[in-house]
Amino acid sequence: MDRKPNLLLWALLAISTVTLALGAFALRTEAEATALGSGSTRLPQFIDLLSSDVTLPLSAQGRRLLLDSCDKAMQTSAPLVLRFASEAQRQMIVPFCTDLAQAAVETSGADSYAWLVLAMAQIRQGSVAEAERSIIWSAHTGPTESWIAEPRFELIQDHYDQFSSTVRAIGDADAVLLLPGNRGAVVAHRYVLDPAFRQRAQELIEKQPEAVQRRFVLLLRRQT
Repeated sequence: MDRKPNLLLWALLAISTVTLALGAFALRTEAEATALGSGSTRLPQFIDLLSSDVTLPLSAQGRRLLLDSCDKAMQTSAPLVLRFASEAQRQMIVPFCTDLAQAAVETSGADSYAWLVLAMAQIRQGSVAEAERSIIWSAHTGPTESWIAEPRFELIQDHYDQFSSTVRAIGDADAVLLLPGNRGAVVAHRYVLDPAFRQRAQELIEKQPEAVQRRFVLLLRRQT
């Protein structure tokens, strides 16, 4: 007679234990991400994580913090803090970020930023075809998000000669998206410093509304 209540009690205890374990796991993974801090100040903590077994955070915000650290760590002009990292640590960045971004897109195929960070890692590894596919997915899942379009535009321009006409067109679309807003300064900066882009950009800018063209001229003046 007492066996059914006992079985029910043990089942409830088992469920509670599993729930607590999953909760502790989620808290730990989120804590690893949020402990990084913000901006470039998080890079020293990020470098320390490279040799750890880091689990992808469950929340979108936690994943974005880690992906943003990868973005900054893989920039062409390495942040100053990376110059003080050991050679072994620097060599770990790209494989770590590749695995992290791959896990993120497998978790959410609509994560445009994760696709972009994956493309950054792939291009650093010389995997141009894979990087192109990731850029296309990034543009497909986040075509109008200017905060993603900005680094995507920069990545495409940095490796313009390596990419197909499809990916180059994505770079053009990102430039057009950025021009009217404050992030248009990135396009203006590239226009001033990159003669090859300047020649391509003139045709794009001439097709924009007059108000956008005037704003771009203003942005160019601020570059000098």
